[in-house]
Amino acid sequence: MIYLDNNATTKPFPEVVEAMTEFMTSRFWNASSAYGQLDGLEEVVESAKAAIRRLSGVAPEDEVIFTSGATESNAWAVTEGVRKAMGSGWVLSSQIEHPSVRETLEHFQEQGGVAVRWIPVTRDGAFDLGELMALIDSNLRFVSLVFAHNETGVIQPLREAAAAIRERSPGCLIHTDATQAIGKIPISFSNDLSEVDLISFSGHKFHGPKGTGGLIIRNRVLIQPMIRGGGQQNDLRSGTLNVPAIAGISVAADKCWELLQKKRHESVRAVRDHFEERICSFFTDALILGRQAPRLPNTSFFGIPGTDADDLVLALAAKEIAVSKGSACSAQSIEPSKTASLMGYNYDETSSLIRLSASNSTTSDEVCLLVDKLQELCANATSVVWT
Repeated sequence: MIYLDNNATTKPFPEVVEAMTEFMTSRFWNASSAYGQLDGLEEVVESAKAAIRRLSGVAPEDEVIFTSGATESNAWAVTEGVRKAMGSGWVLSSQIEHPSVRETLEHFQEQGGVAVRWIPVTRDGAFDLGELMALIDSNLRFVSLVFAHNETGVIQPLREAAAAIRERSPGCLIHTDATQAIGKIPISFSNDLSEVDLISFSGHKFHGPKGTGGLIIRNRVLIQPMIRGGGQQNDLRSGTLNVPAIAGISVAADKCWELLQKKRHESVRAVRDHFEERICSFFTDALILGRQAPRLPNTSFFGIPGTDADDLVLALAAKEIAVSKGSACSAQSIEPSKTASLMGYNYDETSSLIRLSASNSTTSDEVCLLVDKLQELCANATSVVWT
């Protein structure tokens, strides 16, 4: 199988599996137990927090709370933001947020607990910074804006937005879902995004284990616990720590940081760009969304007008090439990408869109084979169902 769906999930590094195996077999203790403490499990957790801080470029005093993943972290951040906004303020987000942000906000909005305003998206796939600037006022209490979009890979103008928000509403809580960015590109929240208070991440997006991620709490912000009970993680997220997963995410973070220092992401970008050049040379009317905008180096959201993405994705899977129609969270939906529609693409265009998302190990030969198979499928009208 040629795996080109790394924005959905990534294959754990072998070192991650090895580290987790140790803590699932010979060091399986409860981290809160006396023998767990004697075995140094607390140090394992603290080392993992340090690895996450380094990978995301936050300060040593910024808190890392481990969760089950970015969906939980997003829900926690949004719930806290809504709590702060109730009664005396409002909430701002964009139309292209991950469902775990958007649907949670919609739930609170429908319950009548808070007013939410939604920033539109431009043709390039970024939230409209001008519209955002026009909306900000001193009553804004919470903002949640994605760092990089999971389908298009477009990196959002978060730095400019956060600076403007902080200037006009100093007490506003600012959250970003950085799930698709952390581990894929060099990031320094301390240098470039110092105004961001809460950061969500997920380990399985950067070659760590599934079911673990976290919320980074910055700028000495005080938030309410998401899960109460045992008092773990400074009373902010109770529950027995998943030490095997935490050990795994620690190794993944360290290895991704090393690869970023070696500028491996630029090699990934070269592979992605080679794919796009090749696809456009064979299909002159090919669509590549967000191509003129800053993007994640591994992502290409492309379409061949006149084809149906669902049928192509299935046909490619039969030929052992894994790509997707877009977000893994909406893979069962028969509707085309909502984000592409918001960007101004019509139904036929959005119905043709496929997402390629490479990894550090993806080769030019693999993406060239994808183009070759697409040519074969499109040359054979019986292989796909046309729109």
